[in-house]
Amino acid sequence: MLIRRILQFLTPAIRKMRKEPIIFVIGCTGTGKSDLGVAIAKKYGGEVISVDSMQFYRGLDIATNKITEEESEGVPHHMMSFLNPSDSATYNVHQFKEATLDLIQKIRARSRIPIIVGGTTYYAESVLYENNLIETTSKSRTSSESSSDDVAPDDVTVTNEELWAELRKVDEKSALLLHPNNRYRVLRALQIYKETGVPKSEFVEKQKSDESVDLGGRLRFDDSLVIYMDATPEVLEERLDGRVDKMIRMGLKRELSEFYQEHHDFIHHNKYGVMQCIGLKEFVPWLSLDPSDRESPLGEKLFKQGCDDVKLHTRQYARRQRRWYRSRLLIRSEGDRKMASTKMLDTSDKSKIISDGMEIADRWMSGVDLFEDISTEQVVKGVDSNVLLTCEICGISMTGRDNWQKHIAGKKHKHNAKQSKSEGNLE
Repeated sequence: MLIRRILQFLTPAIRKMRKEPIIFVIGCTGTGKSDLGVAIAKKYGGEVISVDSMQFYRGLDIATNKITEEESEGVPHHMMSFLNPSDSATYNVHQFKEATLDLIQKIRARSRIPIIVGGTTYYAESVLYENNLIETTSKSRTSSESSSDDVAPDDVTVTNEELWAELRKVDEKSALLLHPNNRYRVLRALQIYKETGVPKSEFVEKQKSDESVDLGGRLRFDDSLVIYMDATPEVLEERLDGRVDKMIRMGLKRELSEFYQEHHDFIHHNKYGVMQCIGLKEFVPWLSLDPSDRESPLGEKLFKQGCDDVKLHTRQYARRQRRWYRSRLLIRSEGDRKMASTKMLDTSDKSKIISDGMEIADRWMSGVDLFEDISTEQVVKGVDSNVLLTCEICGISMTGRDNWQKHIAGKKHKHNAKQSKSEGNLE
C-alpha cells in the first residue's frame, strides 16, 4: 500500500519531465525578478539572460538597478553591460533575439537551463514566440509594438503631420491606428512598406488569419514557463519610490557625474540608446550645471526634480508593462494554439516572493502545466488601446477609447464644446 502511494506521487513527475525547459521571469519593475531568477537558477542549474534593455549598456549600475556580484550568488548572467553608451549605432530587438537564441543553445549544450529575466517585455516576447517581428533590411524597428530604445534616429525634415499623411496614402489602416505625433511608429510603418512593398496592415492581417500564428507568432519552445511578477499599484508605487531613495544612498550622484564626464557629448546630441534610460535623462538639467554648482541651491532643486521625475516615469513604465501582460500575453490564451505555461505572481508581500515563485517553478518543473484565467474585459481593453480618435471640437487626436472617454469628460473639452455650441447658435 505504501509503495503504491509513493508511486502515485512520483508518476506525474516521471511522466512529464521537462526535456528542454526555459523559464521567463518577467513583469513590472520593482517586483523582485532578479532575486527569483537567481533562486530558480541555483535550484535547477540555470543561467540568467537579462532582458532589460537599459542594462545592456556599460555603466549606470545603480541607475538601472543591475544585480550585484554578491546578489547573483555565483549564477552566470548574460546580456548585461556589453554596449558602449556612446556608440551611435542602435542596438535593436532583432539583434537581441539572434544573440539570445544563440546563448540559449550554448547554455543547453552545458546541460543547464536558460532563465530569461527582466522587464523589457517586448524583447522577451521576441524570444518566446516565432515570427513575432516583421523583417526589413535595416531592422531598426519592430512590427506590432514600439520600443523607444530600438529606434534609429531619422534625418527626415518633414513634419509629423506630413509623414502621417504619407502613411495614410499607402497604408490607411495602419495610419488610423497611430497618432500623427507618434513619429517613430509612423516611420516604421513607412519603412515596412518601402522595403517590402507590402503595407504593415497586411502583415498584421495575415498574422491574424493564419491559424498557426496568433499575435505574430507560434510558441518557440514547447516547454516554456512564464512567471509574470506584479504587485498592487499602491504597494508597487511605494516600493518604486523607495528604490529611488535607496539609489541616492548607494551613490547615484557620483555615478551620474562620472558617467556624464565620460559621455557628455553623446548625452547632449542624442535622444536614443542609453538616453532612453529612466534614471539618466531626468538628470540632464542637473548634470549640465558646472560640477561646482551641482551642490548649490539650484543644483539641489534640479536634482530633486530629477528624482521626482524618475519616480513618476518608473510608475508610468510599470503601468505599460502591466498593459503588455494583459493585451499581448494573456490574450494569446484564446483558442487552441500551443501556449506557454503562464502564472502571475503577486509580490505585494515581499516576504513571500521567493517561496511563492519557487512553488510555481517547482510545480511546473514536476510536469504540471499552469495557465492564467483571463476575462473578455481585459482582452477588449488591450485591443482598444490602438484605436485613433479625433476630437474635431478641440482639434486633437488620441489613441485608445479610455483616453477618449477621459478627454470628453474633461473640463477643457466641455468648455470648448459649450463655446462651439454658443458660436453655432449665434450664426
